[in-house]
Amino acid sequence: MMCLTFLWNPVYAQTAEHYLKVADSMLDAKDLEGAAAALREAHGLDEHNLDILRKLADISIRLGDFAAARQALVLVLEKDHTDVNSYLELARLEWLFSRFDMAMQFVDLAEQAATKPVDKIPAYRAIIFLNQGMLAEAESVLVAARKEFPKSPIVLSNLGLVSALTKDPETGFEYVEQAYELDSTDVYTLGALANLYLAAGEFDKAKALYLKMLEIDPLNYFTRKSLENFDRTAKEMRIQILMAQGVEYFDRSLYLQARKTFREVIELDSTFFEAYLNLGFTLNLLGEPRNAMKTFEMAEELNDSSAPLNIGWGNALAEIREYDSALVKYETAMKLDSTIAELHDAIRTVKQLKARSQGEKR
Repeated sequence: MMCLTFLWNPVYAQTAEHYLKVADSMLDAKDLEGAAAALREAHGLDEHNLDILRKLADISIRLGDFAAARQALVLVLEKDHTDVNSYLELARLEWLFSRFDMAMQFVDLAEQAATKPVDKIPAYRAIIFLNQGMLAEAESVLVAARKEFPKSPIVLSNLGLVSALTKDPETGFEYVEQAYELDSTDVYTLGALANLYLAAGEFDKAKALYLKMLEIDPLNYFTRKSLENFDRTAKEMRIQILMAQGVEYFDRSLYLQARKTFREVIELDSTFFEAYLNLGFTLNLLGEPRNAMKTFEMAEELNDSSAPLNIGWGNALAEIREYDSALVKYETAMKLDSTIAELHDAIRTVKQLKARSQGEKR
């Protein structure tokens, strides 16, 4: 008679500590989704471990899962109302959705909870100001923060972004490059540097930095979105740069260069009303009134309620001695905006030219 022996291998339940180690391994492998899944398992086994929730919130933000991040941060604060970073990350979630008042309230709560100076508090406050176009307020906060945190990449990066807008691009680059020297792998710093290169029209350098950011954090939501939208963003920045150059050429009476530049803008965006308007005025000054009229006609298809458009068109008509038609355009402009001083001068001048022309005919 044969005896069969069955070997029983017990299955041990995994612990929260085990899943934390799995999450760390996943993070080392740059698998954010795997790490998040492991952390959710860990939290289910140990709901009182706040480090699990903090890690889950950070990873969820990087993945773009903002609802999960918010839930984790709220749970942390329910158990520890002094957690400064959780308040700051809730502020970040609020400004991402343009809820700036609420974002600032969370920064205030972080400041109240802090028992020592934290560089992210003034940095986040400045970011909220910057996102609202409050450049002076953002700069004031960051200048003070730099004195307190002279080697903070996030303070220096944001001071660079603000300085590029309030002073000049060179100053902006100086601050961000200081941050880069302190930490060349900080994704926020790399993003700030990429934005400055975009604004300067150095698109290849900007894209190279976004790719470097992706190497460091492959699943980062913000980096992936930046790369997905890179071509559109680069095009928009290129248009802004060209428009600024065209206006500068115009102001310096370099009308040939201005004409070329405004035409380049229209090639990039055939719906850019201001480019047609500026081109029309430029053509008038180059002695090309008929080309100016064609340009104003195209501009009118985009915006038929612009006083400057009708003034420029009237100027072109006056150049070819179509005084009655010019006065009609001026009258249209007057109905749209009677406060433009040059409009009154133009009407008076064209009426004088018309009277002189009629006198010559007699």
